[in-house]
Amino acid sequence: MPDPTLPPTHRALVLTSTSQPLEVRELPMYTPSLGSAIIRVTATSIITYAREVLTGVRKYDYPKPYVPGSAAVGRIVALGNDATTLRVGDLVLTDIWMHARDDPTQRCLHGVYQGGPNGTPVTRFVQDEDGWRHGSWAQYVKVPLENCYRVPDVIGAGVGALRAEPVHWLRLAQMVVPFGGLTGDGGVDLRPGESIVIAPATGAFSGSAVEVALAMGARVVALGRSEEGLRRLEDGLRAYVEAGRLRTIRMSEYADAESLKTAIGRVDCYLDISPHTAAGSFHFKACLLALGVRGRACLMGGIHDDIPIPHGAIYRNDLRITGKWMYERKAVFDMIKMAETGVLNLTRGESWSFGLEDWDAALIHAERHARWGQLTFFEP
Repeated sequence: MPDPTLPPTHRALVLTSTSQPLEVRELPMYTPSLGSAIIRVTATSIITYAREVLTGVRKYDYPKPYVPGSAAVGRIVALGNDATTLRVGDLVLTDIWMHARDDPTQRCLHGVYQGGPNGTPVTRFVQDEDGWRHGSWAQYVKVPLENCYRVPDVIGAGVGALRAEPVHWLRLAQMVVPFGGLTGDGGVDLRPGESIVIAPATGAFSGSAVEVALAMGARVVALGRSEEGLRRLEDGLRAYVEAGRLRTIRMSEYADAESLKTAIGRVDCYLDISPHTAAGSFHFKACLLALGVRGRACLMGGIHDDIPIPHGAIYRNDLRITGKWMYERKAVFDMIKMAETGVLNLTRGESWSFGLEDWDAALIHAERHARWGQLTFFEP
């Protein structure tokens, strides 16, 4: 039954086909149901590669028509009767990493990619338009209760405390992606005082990995091909550079894996967040060779092709290599605690907001501002 306290319709961006432009439409208001929450969206992220998805350049299957989306911040306006701790009026961060309740191996990116084990489409999961199909690029979004995380109004502690803005929580949503590869739940299990090489390290997600690893107490070697991107990272994290905990290396200055390995030095961990264009790069081998005995590596990037690995070094040094798609639910709770106590800084970088009507300019802007610390978002 519709909730009489909510408007009958709301405005949303709708995609009907990758060959057609987005449209701002009036959609029926969602119906509250068991296991769900309806959120009035204050701000919602725009993934840097969103334009590629929406135009079909990236083949991300999803039932159409649909409202695209990403992480969102807003207030709960309606809840299923089975909610135990969440309340109407709570400020929450919504998570796009969704798992089927009857089979947690069935996973999707809400409003982005219908997913499935080994990439197999799972259309039923996001089929219902009054269920989980529509994402957050709208005035309201409906999500599973387990994808709502209550967040505080204040971040930091003591004299460093400040009022949290929506963009701060959108930054956390960006940071939690590489955090999955740093945890012990399928990642490298990074520990305080250890050293880690992150490659590449100048993009929105990979640069966030550097920032999070530093907050976790590690020493970081950040690799990249862009001198401008590396300088941006150094300037934004200058205190860590001066403390000797952050060092950057421009990969294009090295001719082969052996010389790059020497430049990296010995490290405990390796987190890879390479784009699909890096499939032929020798930095994979260099970073694996830089690992010490019982070193740990985690692959999180977007490469779908096979890559060569130094088999002999892997077995002789007892290396552990894992893959990680996104993160576990506990990681989100942990990051919120880190922000609340001031361990994790959510105030760095720059951001830009757009209205739903300006979607074309917003998508182009997000694509062109894909460096560490840059965030583009909608305010519906």
